[in-house]
Amino acid sequence: MDRLIHPSQALAWFLVWHTTLLATVSAVMVKTPHRPRADVSACKLAANEDVYLSAGFGYELNCAPSTGTLNAFMIFVDFDDAPAIETAQSLHDFFLPAAAEWYAESSYGALTLNVKADTSRFYRMPVTAASYGWARGLSYETHEKYIQDALAAYNQTIAPTDVLYVVPTANAAAISFSPTFMGDVQTRTGVYVAKKSVTFGLDAYKTWKYLVLNHETGHTMCLPDYYPFNGSATGLFIGGWDLMGLISGPSPDYFAWDKWRLGWLSDEQIDCVAETGSTTHILTPLETTGGPKAVVIKHNSTNVLVAELRSADGLDSASCSTGVLLYTVSTTTATGEGPVRVVDTTPRSGDCAGDKLNDAPLSLAGTTTYTVSEWGITVTVVGESSAGTEIKIDNS
Repeated sequence: MDRLIHPSQALAWFLVWHTTLLATVSAVMVKTPHRPRADVSACKLAANEDVYLSAGFGYELNCAPSTGTLNAFMIFVDFDDAPAIETAQSLHDFFLPAAAEWYAESSYGALTLNVKADTSRFYRMPVTAASYGWARGLSYETHEKYIQDALAAYNQTIAPTDVLYVVPTANAAAISFSPTFMGDVQTRTGVYVAKKSVTFGLDAYKTWKYLVLNHETGHTMCLPDYYPFNGSATGLFIGGWDLMGLISGPSPDYFAWDKWRLGWLSDEQIDCVAETGSTTHILTPLETTGGPKAVVIKHNSTNVLVAELRSADGLDSASCSTGVLLYTVSTTTATGEGPVRVVDTTPRSGDCAGDKLNDAPLSLAGTTTYTVSEWGITVTVVGESSAGTEIKIDNS
């Protein structure tokens, strides 16, 4: 039997449906601004091959892999004037597994650092530590000689690998710092060993601890230095926000821009703004897995502004300030000259953890909006919740 509807019921249902429809349409009209979002590829600035370690996509220098497995081999050396005072195993344990775990967390599991090591003993170098004249500005030739001396001292076959780690005794004060050799690593007889080599020094033991391995291995993956080469303060360009700058900074996790370049963040986790207009975006903390991680606003073919959400979690647990961090990226600026520069949105706030840029983020609890006037871009924090932080971009 068909069910008949009383006219009064029909009218009531119509009014409910009509009111709900109007409310839904109104909400969409109010909450959805003009959203001129570009295809994410528009924000993937190409690397400039004429700029050393350009911070763009696709830089080519026989870089070590940044996803999957990065294989490395580690050997230990000492000297006539600096004999080992510890075991090779103790120095291995100084770096690992902590450095490998750091990469596993920073990459959200995308990169595995697999280090094989001969911890049976130290291998004696053919000349004294002091004879290498180890100092900033170390020449390519001297660095290569040191590595080839270590390989000759080891005098065993090493299967081709991505990175060779040469670890000296902590007693060798003359080997004062830890540079990365960026050329192909070969023995003196021309046998290929590795794409790159990291040679550790006293600064690892005295200052940077195991994180120097993460900094230098970043170079093997072709990441630039974010501290200035001109002798200015280490935090001049980025404060303590990324260990490619100040290794011991309070917020050492890699920038979202570099995580995207390295393949640790997917295109779906990046919002690209390449046209004028207003857009809103949700960000989730960089230190956590999943969710949208960065908004990239394209200024031109070589420069972008990046907004990402930093928290005091994970690798950034020592951070003294949290919120939406803004920084510029230039693909035409070389390593050591400021290819990435954090925007100080709180210039009159003093500093935290010893640097004025460490409290640079925007947040509802502090500075909520900032305009990069020379680019005509304004970033405003609209809301904060457990689901993430909502920001508005006005790009004129």
